[in-house]
Amino acid sequence: MNMALVIITIFFAVLCLIWAVEYFKEKSLDEIRQDVYKLFLKAEHEFEESHAGKQKMKWVVNRARGLLPAWAQMIITEEMFEGLVQFWFDGIKDLLDDGKINNAGK
Repeated sequence: MNMALVIITIFFAVLCLIWAVEYFKEKSLDEIRQDVYKLFLKAEHEFEESHAGKQKMKWVVNRARGLLPAWAQMIITEEMFEGLVQFWFDGIKDLLDDGKINNAGK
């Protein structure tokens, strides 16, 4: 019984790895990042009121996570994805303040 469970677990792990490789062959991390940047721009137009930063971020994370394949959504939690999106957003802000990624705006 335990050997069957090990074999099934290994099978599903290999299957997830194959799906991940196929997905990232189709869409690179840069392409995913570009999609997220587009969502940031769209959020700026959707939420015109000031102080809606958290609402905008939640909207972007929900939309961007929805772009991932279903299997990736099961593996990557919303909190993990929000951390990645926040990292990208911080990079954008840093780049825009003086044209360099150097944490000068902090």
